[in-house]
Amino acid sequence: MQQQAFVEGTLPLYLKVRDQLAGQIDKGVLTPNTRLPSERILAEEYGTTRVTTRLALAQLEAEGKIYRSNRRGWFVSPPRLIYKPTHDYSFSDNVTAQGRVPETETLDVTATEANPWLATKTGLAVGDPVILLRRRRQIDGRPVLVENIYLNATRLPGIETYDFNRSLWKLLREQYGVELKGKRIEMYPTALVDPQASAIGVTAGTAGLYVTRCSQDGQGGFIEFDEEFWLHDALSIQVEVS
Repeated sequence: MQQQAFVEGTLPLYLKVRDQLAGQIDKGVLTPNTRLPSERILAEEYGTTRVTTRLALAQLEAEGKIYRSNRRGWFVSPPRLIYKPTHDYSFSDNVTAQGRVPETETLDVTATEANPWLATKTGLAVGDPVILLRRRRQIDGRPVLVENIYLNATRLPGIETYDFNRSLWKLLREQYGVELKGKRIEMYPTALVDPQASAIGVTAGTAGLYVTRCSQDGQGGFIEFDEEFWLHDALSIQVEVS
């Protein structure tokens, strides 16, 4: 393929390369989780430089069409997981309902105390005992988020002894008789930094989505505060308004 074919017209060269690759993704020629050829091979295929190819790949990454895995290269992004904040379901149930395979890995469980930031978020007093749970979540074998969950240790005595690779909501319901009722959710774009970035397997500075969820029981008592650090291309947020 001659470079001249990508120079004519007013569209920047890297966007022409982007359009060619995006077209193959949209048509299913390149399927989800397929590894792309190296930058060198792509540059040769499209008759351009590696710098231009790198710009095209960065544009596709920003659009969520491809993702980069540390030391492994570029891959076609799978479909985004649909997330409806107004609906009550666990991560595992939501992923399974969409025909995908969920996986949860517990990274750390620590007994600690509420600091001023957490006290402001939850209504706890500074120094109140909490259990900090860190987990990594995967969809179809790809890490998509890490989360920090702060659990009310006074309300949930002994919870640190349970298996957190299973559904936390199911654990709360079956072992403590707790049904999460009131929830306050906040979300905004962010850049993933360590330790979250390394836990997901991406470079620091990768685009992400920060989601927090503060949950209460039926009496308004604080139960858990969840910080989620998502890959930006893994989630599609849908809200139904009547």
